[in-house]
Amino acid sequence: MKKQLQTDVYSLAFGGDGVGKIDGKVCFVNGAIPGEKVLFSVDKETPNYIKGHLDEILAASADRVPPACRYYGKCGGCQLQHISYEKELAHKKEQVTQLINRIAGKKGFECGDIVASPQAYHYRSSVTLHRKGEKYGFFTAGSFDNEIIEVEECVIADEAINKYIRTITAGGGKSEVTLKSDHLGRVWSSAKSGERFFLDRYRDTEIYFSPKAFSQANRCISEKIAEKLEEWISQADDDTAFFDAYCGVGFFSFLLKQDFGIKVGMDVSRVSIDCAKTTAKMRNLGNVKFYRADAEKEFFPMFDRLKKEINVLLLDPPRKGMSGDFLGRIKTRDDINKIYYVSCDPARMARDIKILTGDSDWDLGRVQPFDMFPRTKHIETLVEFVRE
Repeated sequence: MKKQLQTDVYSLAFGGDGVGKIDGKVCFVNGAIPGEKVLFSVDKETPNYIKGHLDEILAASADRVPPACRYYGKCGGCQLQHISYEKELAHKKEQVTQLINRIAGKKGFECGDIVASPQAYHYRSSVTLHRKGEKYGFFTAGSFDNEIIEVEECVIADEAINKYIRTITAGGGKSEVTLKSDHLGRVWSSAKSGERFFLDRYRDTEIYFSPKAFSQANRCISEKIAEKLEEWISQADDDTAFFDAYCGVGFFSFLLKQDFGIKVGMDVSRVSIDCAKTTAKMRNLGNVKFYRADAEKEFFPMFDRLKKEINVLLLDPPRKGMSGDFLGRIKTRDDINKIYYVSCDPARMARDIKILTGDSDWDLGRVQPFDMFPRTKHIETLVEFVRE
C-alpha cells in the first residue's frame, strides 16, 4: 500500500498539480487545487520534493467545479476542468511570470493579463485521434505505453468535429486522424486523400490550410495574437522586412496588415509551405516569399540575401523551442532590429529568453499570455525583445 500524506495546497504548478509543503519539502499533488486540505498517496519522493495523486479532499476550495467531461481524469487531454475558469486564468498568468523569474532570471518586466478565450469549451478547431486496435481516441492520462481511451466526443472540441468523431470510432485503417474545422463549420480529415487543402478565413483574410499541416487550435485566440503582434510591431514600410522563421502555412505573414517591403517565411513542412505558396499565388502577393527550409540551418543565408534596412524577426518554434546555437547567432546580429517570440511552452520559452538575453544587448520587453487552450495546462505567450 502506498504511503499517504496530508498537506494544505497553496499554489498551482505549471502542469496543473496542486503545490503544498510538508516539513519544508515541496509536494506536487495531482488533482488538488489551491485553498484545499488534501490526503494524497505518494508516487515519488526525492530529497527535494514529493509527487503524488489525490485520495481525499479534506477541505474543498470554493474554486473547485465539477468537470464537464465524462472522460476527465482518464483522458490525458485536459488537466484543469476541476477549477473555475476565472481562477485558471489567474494561475496561468502567475505561472508565466514565475517561470520567467525562476528560469530566465528576469524580474520587473511588463506582463499583461492573460487574454481569455471567449469559449472555455468547444473551442478546438483541430484535434488528432489515435488508433489502437479498432479504437480511436486520445492518449490516457499519465500513459507511458500509448494506451488509448476511446471517445465519442471531446468537450473542448468544436461541435462539428464531435459529430465527425462519432463516425470514426468504430474502426478505420489510419494509425491517427487529424480533424480540422473551418470558419463555415466544415470538417476536414487527414485520412481522406481528397482533402489535402482547404480554404479558411481569419481576420477577413482567406488562407489555405491542410489537415496534415500545423494550425493553432483556438480560432479566436489565434486572431488576437496576430492583432497584438501587429500592434507591437507598429509601423513598417518598403524599407522593412518581416522574417517568419517557423511560418507554417504563413498565418502571421498573411494576417499582419503592415505594408512591409517584403515578407519571408520558412518551414520544414512541405505541406505547410505548399499551403503558404498557394495562398500567396491566389492573392497575387509578389512581395511574400516562402521557402521549405530548416530555420536553424538555413535562416542566415536567406536573411543576408533578402534583408532590408529594418528587419523584424518572428520566432514561432515547435514546443521544444530552439537550440542555443541558433539563438546565440541571432543575438550577435546588429541587422536584426526587432524580435518577437510566440511559444506554447512557457518553461521552454523562459529557457530561450535566458539564452537570447544573456551576454547580449537584447533584453526582455513586454510579455502577453493568451489562453489558447482553456481547461488544459498549456499556455500560449507572445514575447517582445528590445535592445538595451
